[in-house]
Amino acid sequence: MDEKAEQYYPTYSFKKENRDIVLLEFEEAQKIANSQTKVYGQVANVLIAVITILIPFFFDSDKVKSEQTLNIIKANALLFALILIAFGGILLRYFVELQKQITINARKAVTLRAMLGLDYGTIHLTLPNSRVEGASNPFAIKYFTGWLRFQSIPFWVLAIGMNVIWWLATNSRPALIIFPEKLHFSWYFGNILLTFWYWFVFRRNLNDLYETTYLNIVKCVAYLLRVDLVDNFEYVIYRMKLSYIELDRLKVDYEPIKKILIEIEDSSFGKKPISIKSLFRAFLSQFQFFRKKLGLIRSGGSTIKMQLVRSSFIKDVSKQNKWTRKIIEILLSFWLTRKFHDFEIIKLYISSVRYEKGVLGLSEAVKHFFDVKLKNKKLSDEEAFFLVERLSNITSTVKLERINHLLTRTTAKIDRAKLDLIYNRLVKSGKLK
Repeated sequence: MDEKAEQYYPTYSFKKENRDIVLLEFEEAQKIANSQTKVYGQVANVLIAVITILIPFFFDSDKVKSEQTLNIIKANALLFALILIAFGGILLRYFVELQKQITINARKAVTLRAMLGLDYGTIHLTLPNSRVEGASNPFAIKYFTGWLRFQSIPFWVLAIGMNVIWWLATNSRPALIIFPEKLHFSWYFGNILLTFWYWFVFRRNLNDLYETTYLNIVKCVAYLLRVDLVDNFEYVIYRMKLSYIELDRLKVDYEPIKKILIEIEDSSFGKKPISIKSLFRAFLSQFQFFRKKLGLIRSGGSTIKMQLVRSSFIKDVSKQNKWTRKIIEILLSFWLTRKFHDFEIIKLYISSVRYEKGVLGLSEAVKHFFDVKLKNKKLSDEEAFFLVERLSNITSTVKLERINHLLTRTTAKIDRAKLDLIYNRLVKSGKLK
């Protein structure tokens, strides 16, 4: 496996003698991944079968029997409709599972292709590289691709078909659906409930590993507020997890930075995703009067979880509206709390967030600032404090007032002389101003 593949799959040990086995697995995954059209052909076949069964009830050669059948259906129309609607929901779930299986095998094909040393990501084609079975990124192939895409055909076919059945089964239905003469509450309520149920069955079951209905709602809110989020949350999380797996592999002791980070940035970490007190203090710090009156420094009031969200999932932070961005940070921090344990969030934060422009993650930060590799590196309290101070300083400037203030918020025994040496050395080298 080449270096790029090892970066994506650090826990996988690839042996050349197993190449033929991997090739067979790749071919099988490719076959399943290419069966997309067959799946949607099954939609038509199943629906045709259902219609074929129902038609004789309505067009029996024996008019007496036909009328009797129709009378039975009319007398039990509501029950008949509910049975068909339930059947439609089960059928929809079946297609959802098929779609997930196709996606998983398509991702597997991309993964195995990378392990075999094949890379379409460097080939410039007419189509975007992301369209070529995910190119080198398996997470570019998603479970849910959009409501107006080919993969959503089962939902639209079944939702529209079952709504028509509901319209035929209810006595209180409007003559014209679009322009009713009067409100038919029972029909409209059933119509909304049915559509929502089908939407829930289809969309919720096509959520990815870390995707939730709540997250999808937040994405809609972000779109309305014009806050740009990253396109692929799953891939971002995957890369973040690789970062902290790398820390464990290098046997990095990050306890000093963890302790100072929590004391300085978020003393309430582990209790609530947001801190009302910190947000209020940050609001007051925007005004010079309160800064002088209360001895505050300008701050954002973000918790560790909010900072992780801002750093990882919001694009071009400096270009976003500050207040609308903060709303999305708060909303996403609740999602983050539900999907990850606190110890995971700390590791994700330390290993992947921005320490300096273009410097992401602890490993790069140590190399950038201290000119050493992170492997078996034990951070001193002074180095740990310096790195935490860099986290919330979005510029490359040294702000003495800020440093002095942060020193009062930690219980770590910081040697000021050693700390000054770190800053002076980096200023002389041109890395800080």
